[in-house]
Amino acid sequence: MTITERDMLRLYGDAVMAGNAALFVGAGLSQAAGHPGWPQLLEGPRSRAAIPKAVEDLPLAAQYFVQETPGGREALESHILSTLSGVEVRATEGHRLLARLPVDDIWTTNYDCLIEEAIPDATVVADEADLSDRQMAGHRRVMKMHGSLSRELQPGWLSAPVITRRDYEEYEALHPRMWSLLQATFLTRSFLFLGFSFTDPNVEVLLRLSRALRSIGTPEHFTVLRRPSDPENARLHDLRVRDLEDSGIGVCEVLDFDELTPMINRLVRRTRARRLFLSGSDSGQADYLELCRTLGYELAHEPVSLVSLAGTTALEISFAFGGSLIAEERYDPDRVRFYFRPRPQQPTPQLGERIGTAVYTALPKEELRSAVMAESRALLVVGGGETTRDEVFTAIEQGMPIVPVARSGGTALDVWTSTTPETLGFADGGSRDWTLLNHHNVHIATAAAVRLASRAMYLGDR
Repeated sequence: MTITERDMLRLYGDAVMAGNAALFVGAGLSQAAGHPGWPQLLEGPRSRAAIPKAVEDLPLAAQYFVQETPGGREALESHILSTLSGVEVRATEGHRLLARLPVDDIWTTNYDCLIEEAIPDATVVADEADLSDRQMAGHRRVMKMHGSLSRELQPGWLSAPVITRRDYEEYEALHPRMWSLLQATFLTRSFLFLGFSFTDPNVEVLLRLSRALRSIGTPEHFTVLRRPSDPENARLHDLRVRDLEDSGIGVCEVLDFDELTPMINRLVRRTRARRLFLSGSDSGQADYLELCRTLGYELAHEPVSLVSLAGTTALEISFAFGGSLIAEERYDPDRVRFYFRPRPQQPTPQLGERIGTAVYTALPKEELRSAVMAESRALLVVGGGETTRDEVFTAIEQGMPIVPVARSGGTALDVWTSTTPETLGFADGGSRDWTLLNHHNVHIATAAAVRLASRAMYLGDR
């Protein structure tokens, strides 16, 4: 049985945050950037060597080209080099998001340098000699398992490509360090395989590895695969998925690879610190302060930290939150952060209570808002006016879930009225609590808000 996206993000996210995760990137992310896929890459050589279309095994087709063409190996490598270097591509949003994941080792079978472009400070391990060099700097590594282009201006190979059937058959013998390290990583960390499909010949590496180590027992591994729409291919897909699952690899299905980048964005958010961004201002409700303080008391029972730009609403919630932690001897000043920026001709605001940590920055308002939100998992909106509305728009742009406490009025009520839980990041549940956000009872509304915030931050599925 396939797993849901939420379960995949929860389980793999746990491994990332524990420092026990690795990534394996396939051709799908390179194709999204504009590089040709395997069939297109070998189309010219196949035609030149008159290799029948019945040969669907692409490494075998490459092997036939090498054996049937004079100077076949050099010609094949030259063709791949000119094809890939002749396409001007740049790292995609998906690559940039992967760079933000706190994962040290990123494995890939791709020849291009898009991952290195997105992570310029990473160490590139392209051959056996790189693994024997103990002086290579950098804690993040890009493991180029099947060869790599050079990043120099003049196109060339940094290490020769693995492309033919013989290359695959002799891989363990010719690359013992790389293969042993891959096995060790597979046994000790959770892998997420991204950008693979069953038409990618490199998926056999994944299957071979999982089958070989199945009896030993390995950490949980995951992959995201596109489900075919036609019944015949769907049946074959189901059989292959079962093979992966029996080998210890959980499969999360998508209908289209366009869903991959938003999913990676959610994974990045899942692996951030457990920070909840507070937004809002007094909307004039008679029991507004009671609602804010109740929220603070309720949130104190959750494993979260609160961050804000120190508006009055955020202060009320945060002081109640911090006071509750102090009373229960669980207080940590880093669990409450207030960010302040310069205000020309205005005095620096003073905190009414000695709770939390004040952070002073020279960033302009828009940059500060964007930067703090980029380190948070969700946005909680209470009341609010135009400034709050701007913060809601920023959260939407960043793909951050929003919990608008409609009971508080103002922008929160407007957002709750004009949108749905699905559009604000709750496509996988929470509809009942969404309705309760506008309950007339303060305690019921705030309890629903806290449950939704907890769900949005992957703290539980209540």
